Amino acid sequence: MLPLQSVCAIVLAISLSGCLEDPIPGPGALEWNQVEWSQGTLHFALVRPVEEGTGPHPVIFALPWGSGSATLVESFVQRYWLTEPAARGYYVIAPEVHGPTLEGAADEIIPAIFAWMEANLSFDASKVALVGASNGGRGIFFAALSQPDRFQTLLGLPGQYGGEAVDLAVLVGKPIWLLVGELDPGWVTGTQATIALLQDVGITAVSNVVPNQGHVLDLNDAQLLDWIDEALGR
Repeated sequence: MLPLQSVCAIVLAISLSGCLEDPIPGPGALEWNQVEWSQGTLHFALVRPVEEGTGPHPVIFALPWGSGSATLVESFVQRYWLTEPAARGYYVIAPEVHGPTLEGAADEIIPAIFAWMEANLSFDASKVALVGASNGGRGIFFAALSQPDRFQTLLGLPGQYGGEAVDLAVLVGKPIWLLVGELDPGWVTGTQATIALLQDVGITAVSNVVPNQGHVLDLNDAQLLDWIDEALGR
């Protein structure tokens, strides 16, 4: 297996070249695409389902941790979303974006990516799960509040929202699950506060404190997909 640095160099070279004649990677492999918006070019990773021709397929829309760089997009996808979603028939879309940026940019970025998806993928718009970790876990709330009709469920690993409860009312009816490490006290507090905000507007969200874990969670990807499958009614 190539070192992560080598893989990142390869996928970045592909994304920056924009060469339309490059072969499309197979299922369970990460490829890069791009869209334009008012601030320039936005790159995003794509993982295709194993049986892509049997669509329309559900989607996992994944917001990365940290700064949201290409390297961090890849590490986030590889940790949770590279193989199990593809085996279960999902597309995975992971934009190179800093989650908190979506507070002011989601109304442009999200529609631009979905327009590309509509032109290039056979996906089920009624089965899109929005997932994110750390800054991406903040970003899931900004994305969902800006474009609530595009996402049917939210998963934070961890995730939190620091605004007002009334903002979250548009998420009523969407299953929400927030996980946080026991050894990550600031995020435990933020997760609990977010659950309280959700409950204030009538949303029954689920949270779990994962024992003996810190900020980057070591989780069973099959269990995550089991929950997403159920949340999307699959």
